[in-house]
Amino acid sequence: MKYLFTSESVSEGHPDKVADQISDAILDQLLAYDPQSKVACETLVTTGQVVVAGEVKSKAYVDLQDVARRTIARIGYTKAEYCFDANSCGILSALHEQSADINRGVERENPMEQGAGDQGMMFGYATNETENYMPLSLDLSHRILRTLANIRREGVVMTYLRPDAKSQVTIEYGDGNRPVRIDTIVVSTQHDEFDTDERMQQRIKDDIINILMPRVIASIKDEKVRGAVRQRHQLSRQPHRQVRYWRSSWRHRIDRT
Repeated sequence: MKYLFTSESVSEGHPDKVADQISDAILDQLLAYDPQSKVACETLVTTGQVVVAGEVKSKAYVDLQDVARRTIARIGYTKAEYCFDANSCGILSALHEQSADINRGVERENPMEQGAGDQGMMFGYATNETENYMPLSLDLSHRILRTLANIRREGVVMTYLRPDAKSQVTIEYGDGNRPVRIDTIVVSTQHDEFDTDERMQQRIKDDIINILMPRVIASIKDEKVRGAVRQRHQLSRQPHRQVRYWRSSWRHRIDRT
C-alpha cells in the first residue's frame, strides 16, 4: 500500500525558532553555573520586542538582556529594516522564583523519586531510515535549511536571503513502510526586494536549483537518498514545473510526476 508522509521544518530565523533559541540559551547559561538549576522558561518574540517569562530556581545569575541579544545577533537579525534588531529590540523579563508547589514535585532527596514540573504530548519516533534515527523527510527538511543558512551567512551568493525560512519534504512510502521516492520539496524564505516580482521569482528559482540543491545533494552520504534527491532536482529543471511565489517569500514546488 502506497502513502505519502510530509515533514516541515523552520529555520533559525523563524519566530518560533528564535523564541526557542533564546529560551535554550538562558537555560544553558543557568545550567553552566548551577547544574541543579530548575528552569521553566518561555520566550515570546514580535516586532521589535522580546518577552522572557517563566519560573526559575537557581544559584546562578544570568544577564538575560545580554544572552538574548547575542542569540538574536547570531541568528542574523542585525538590521533595523527587519523590524527586529538585536541591538535595538526591547527585552522584557518576567522570570520569577519557581512555585513552591512545583518545587516540591521536582526536588526529592532520592533522585529516583523525582517528578517532572511539566508534561506534554508530541509526535515523534526513532527510525533506521537515517543515521540520526530521524524520519527521512525531516532529515532532508533540516538539511535544506541548514544549507540555506550557511549560504546566507557566507554572504557571497543569494545575498537577498533573510533569516526566516521553511522547508517541507514529502516522501512516498511503499510496502513494508519503506520510503520509495521523494514526492515533493517545498522551500519558502524571506528575502530583500531587489527587482520586479517576475524577475525576483525567476532569479530565486534559478538560485535554488543551481546553488542550494547541489549543495544539499553533495552533503548527503547515503547513495540511495542522494540519488532520489538528485532525480527530483533534475525534474525541477523542466519548464512545465510549477513555481509559487509571494511578495515576502517564495516557494519552489516540484510537483508529483
